[in-house]
Amino acid sequence: MGVMADATKICVILPPPMTALTDIDRLRTTPGLDVHHIAYRDPPHVRSARQQRRLTPEIAADCGQLSAEDAAALAQAEAVIALDLPLDLGARAPRLTWVQAVGAGIEQLDPPGLANLGITLTNASGVAAAPIAEYVMAQLLAIWKNVRTFDAQQRDRIWEKQPSTLVAGKTLGVVGFGAIGRATAVRARAFDIQVLATSRSATPGAKDSDADELIPLDRLDDLLGRSDAVLASMPATPRTIRYFDAAKFAMFKPGSIFCNISRGTIVDEQALLAALDLGRPGHAVLDVTFTEPTPPDDPLWAHSAVHLTPHSSTSREGYGTRLVDLFLDNLDRRRTGRPLRNVVDPSLGY
Repeated sequence: MGVMADATKICVILPPPMTALTDIDRLRTTPGLDVHHIAYRDPPHVRSARQQRRLTPEIAADCGQLSAEDAAALAQAEAVIALDLPLDLGARAPRLTWVQAVGAGIEQLDPPGLANLGITLTNASGVAAAPIAEYVMAQLLAIWKNVRTFDAQQRDRIWEKQPSTLVAGKTLGVVGFGAIGRATAVRARAFDIQVLATSRSATPGAKDSDADELIPLDRLDDLLGRSDAVLASMPATPRTIRYFDAAKFAMFKPGSIFCNISRGTIVDEQALLAALDLGRPGHAVLDVTFTEPTPPDDPLWAHSAVHLTPHSSTSREGYGTRLVDLFLDNLDRRRTGRPLRNVVDPSLGY
C-alpha cells in the first residue's frame, strides 16, 4: 500500500543499536504517517559537549553526516523522534515544528535553540520511570543487605555471617520529584521507607500523596541531613551543573547513600570522592558520570564506595511501545488543537 499524499512526514533519528527505543514498525503501519528512519547519532564526546554548551568547531567536525536520501527526508519532516539532532537544523529541516525526544534528558537538543526556530520540544518523561525506579531500589537493597559481600564470599567459598541493615524505617530523600522520583517513592514506601521530597516548585506546608514530607528547596539541608539515602532525579540545566558540591555533601548523614540517575553534570565528582573518603555519604551509586563513557583512568572506577553502571538504569523492554504511545497521543493532540504532554520550557531546560 502506498503512503497517502497528505500523510504527516516523520523522521526517526536513531542509530541502529538504539532503534528498540522506538517501535518504528508500529509507526510505519499507523495510518496517516510517512516514516523515514535516519541512522544518525553524535559520538559520545560530541553529545557531552552539546549537553554542556561547549561545542567548538573542532568538536562539531566530529558530528555524524547525513546521506543525500536522509537529508531529503529531513527537509520534508514535520516532526522527528530523536536522541541527537544534526547541526544547522533550521536550514536542514525548514518544515519541522515538533521534536519528540527519546529520553527525559534533552539538554543535547538545545531547547532554547529549538524554541528560536519555532520548534516545540517534548521529552519522554515517565517513559523510563518504572525501570529506573526498580534500578534505584535494587541498588539500595544491595547495599543495605550487603549483597555484594555475600556474592564475593560465594565466589571464594567462604561461609561467614555478615551484618545487614533493616530497611523498614529508613528515610529516602528525593531531590527532583518528577516521574522518576515519584516512581521511586512509591516503591520505597512499599518497603516502609519514609520519603522526603523536594523540587523547584515545592512550597512550605505543601502536601503530596506520594511523599511523607514535601520540603522546599531552600531547606535542602534538612532533607540531606535526615536521609539514609538521597536520590538525585533532577533535570540537567546550566543552573544545575555541579549542583551537588562539597558544601552539599557535607550536609549528608554519615554512612548514607547517594544515588544519581539523572545526569553526571549535576555532580562535582572530585568533591564526591573527597566526601566518600570522609563517609558523608558512605556510598555512591552512579549510573551517570560527568564524562561518558567514563574514562578508564577515572578514579570513580576504583573507589571502593562507588557503585558504577554505564548509563543503564532504564530497560529497553517495553520502552519503544511506551514512547510511541506518547508520540501518537501527542500527534493526535496537535491535530485536534489540544495541549501536548511533556512540553519542555526552554527557559528552564525541562
